[in-house]
Formats: sequence, structure tokens, C-alpha cells
Amino acid sequence: AEPEEDLRPPLERFAAEFGNSEGKPLMSIVLIDDGSSPIGPDAVLDFPYPITLAVDASWPGALQRAQAYRAAGFEVLAIADLPEPASARDTEVAMQAYLGAVPEAVAVMEAPGDGLQANREASGQMAEILAETGHGLVMFPEGLNTAQKLAAKAGVSSATVFRDFDAQGQDATVIRRFLDQAAFRAGQEEGGVIMVGRLRPDTISALLLWGLQDRASRVALAPVSAVLQAQ
Repeated sequence: AEPEEDLRPPLERFAAEFGNSEGKPLMSIVLIDDGSSPIGPDAVLDFPYPITLAVDASWPGALQRAQAYRAAGFEVLAIADLPEPASARDTEVAMQAYLGAVPEAVAVMEAPGDGLQANREASGQMAEILAETGHGLVMFPEGLNTAQKLAAKAGVSSATVFRDFDAQGQDATVIRRFLDQAAFRAGQEEGGVIMVGRLRPDTISALLLWGLQDRASRVALAPVSAVLQAQ
């Protein structure tokens, strides 16, 4: 790469190749890998469309796992689970460690049920850090979405997840229905939608089957960076 290439922010530099020549609505599917899954990276390596892997940055295997996904051409997110209650200093120390654990992350994702957004000081500090590092931010829907407002104010590319689709261990049929709803919603949202699931066998088979359905062909299945940059 030419030296000037490397000056681009991580959100662009580590983005997966993606084109949307037909201008279809964007839909991004993020799968969480926290090291607890019975299936490893092999389950997604030959995936027929772009998915993004969110690696739990506090897990000791994060670096190795993130590198495996990157080597296969996938985009990765760093899941940042901040200590409770996190001061601005705690946030800074934790974020340094997390971004070091997933060095080629395009963005940071808050941990599901993290409560980061209830902590204004931590949210504000995180927004400042990401504005400086050039990473995006993926949040879960939360009341007033304060954290996303702070991020936007700081100039951070951020987006809120439309739905966490398998947190309750939903089966493949339910997951496909959620994906249909999300594809419909993507057509109404200017910046597209983000769906979050987990690296589990039911979820993988639902995603593979759904990708062959008519509804899937109406959206551009995109890496998360495309949605973050469209906001």
C-alpha cells in the first residue's frame, strides 16, 4: 500500500470490499463471537454474502480470532464491555486495550446489555476517543440514544442496531422472519439497517437459507462499514 493509504481512518482502511451498483437498501448482519460458540470461524469462511464479525475484545482469544476473520476477508468489530461504573479514565484505559486486542476493527460495538449509554461520562469519553482514532460506533437501541447523539456530535460515524435477532435462542424459522422484517425496514431507512446475532449453528443455517430467498435479493447485504458510512 502507498504510504498515504494508511492515513485513512480504520472505518475505511479495514473495510471489506463492497459495491452496490444497483443502489439497493443496505442491510448488515453482525455476528458476535465471544469465544463461547461450539462452532469456530470455519463455519462462516465460505459465506456467500458479506457478514461482519464482532469479536469480544476482553476475551483472551480475541486477537487470534479477529486475525482469522480478517485473513478471510471479513470485517471485524471490537466489542467493548466497559467496567461498571466507568470513569473517563477507566474508559480510556479499557478502550486502549480493546482496540489493541482487535487491531483491524472498523468500529467498536457496545456489549449487549452493557448499560454504557446510561453512563454519560463514559459515553462522552468513548465518543472523544473514537473521534480521535477514526473508528465507527455500533450501539444497541436505548431510550434517548444519548450515546449516539454524543458520538454524532463528536463526528463519529455511528448507528443503532435494528434488532438483536437470536439473543433468546430463537430457532431458524423465527430468525428468518426477523430478517424479512429487517429487509422490509431497510427499504424505508435511508442509511440501512444492522442486525445482530451470534455464532451458533441455528443462526448460521437460517442466514444461509434466508440468503437464497426473494426478500434477501431486494437488499444489498453489506459489511457494517457501508451502513456506518451511509448514516
